Amino acid sequence: MIYSLITFRSRNDALAMRSYLSSRGVTSATVNAPRSLTQSCGLALKIQSVSSSTLVGLIKSCPSKVKCSLYQAYMGQGGIRYSLII
Repeated sequence: MIYSLITFRSRNDALAMRSYLSSRGVTSATVNAPRSLTQSCGLALKIQSVSSSTLVGLIKSCPSKVKCSLYQAYMGQGGIRYSLII
């Protein structure tokens, strides 16, 4: 795993999740969502050093019920690839 990436359907969801993760001590960076992950608002959160299972738990416990997808980035043939987690 290189990093985790959370994509969102709306910018409000992205900002709400970033705030929630920050309150839980998870550092994230707001980045442009990769074009290969087309069902998104254009924003994504890039998170390093946090396991997928921890992120799944945090996403499910978010009080604002944000609509998002969690991807695991890894090195594949030809560059970075993404695997859908939730």
